[in-house]
Amino acid sequence: MTILYELKIRKLGLIELLVIAFYIYFKNIKNFMITYLTILVPFSVILYTLQVYFVPFFWQSWLLLVIIYSTIFSEVLLIVCSIITENFILSIKTNLNNVIQVVLSRLLALIGLNLRFDSICGSGLLLMIIPGIIYWVNNGYYGLAFVLRDQRCGAAFAYSRAIVKGNWWRVFLFGFINLFVIFGSFQIFSKLFSFIPIIKSSEVLMTVLTSLLSGFISVVPLVGYILLFFNLEFQKNLQS
Repeated sequence: MTILYELKIRKLGLIELLVIAFYIYFKNIKNFMITYLTILVPFSVILYTLQVYFVPFFWQSWLLLVIIYSTIFSEVLLIVCSIITENFILSIKTNLNNVIQVVLSRLLALIGLNLRFDSICGSGLLLMIIPGIIYWVNNGYYGLAFVLRDQRCGAAFAYSRAIVKGNWWRVFLFGFINLFVIFGSFQIFSKLFSFIPIIKSSEVLMTVLTSLLSGFISVVPLVGYILLFFNLEFQKNLQS
C-alpha cells in the first residue's frame, strides 16, 4: 500500500505518522538539505557580515534581529517541507528550482499571515493561556492552507479550522511534539556551542548555527505534522 492510500483510507495514529515522516525524511534528505541551505545560508552570511562591520547596530537591535531571523527561518522551512512532502506522496519528482521559486514567491505573504497569527495567538496567551492555545491549534494549519491550497488571508485560517474540527486533541499533541523538538534541540545546540569560543563570541553566529542544526532535527516532526494535515483533509473529503 502506498502512503497516499494509507492517508486516504483511515485516520492514522501519531506514531504511524512519525514513522512515515522518518521514511519521507530519509528518502528526501538530499532535497531537504540542498533547498534549505540554498535559501538560508546566503541570508545567514549577510547577517554575520553585518554584525562584523556594524556591531553597535546589531547589539542595540539584537532582539529584533532574532525575531526577524526566526520568522524567516521557520516560514522557509515550512514551505520547503510541505512541497517536498506532498510531491513524495503524489509520486512527483521534486524540482529544486521550483521549490526555491515557490519560497521566494510566497514568503512575504506567508510572513504576513504569520504576523496576524502570532499577534492574535500571543494576545490570547497573555490575557488567558487557554484561549491562546485553542486559537493556536485551530488556526495552526493556515500556512499549509496557503502554500498548498492557495487559501489566502482569512480563508487560510478558515480552512485550518475546518481541518482541525473534530480532531483538536490529535493536532494539539502533534503540534506540541513539534514545538518540543524545535525548542529542545535549539537549547541543546546552544549549550554545546557555548563551549566553543569562536562561536560563543558571536551572538549572530550562535543563532545561525543553532537554528540551522535544530532545523534539520525538527524536519521529521514537521513532516509528520504535514502528514496529519493531509490525513485529516482526506478524511474530511471522504465524509463530505
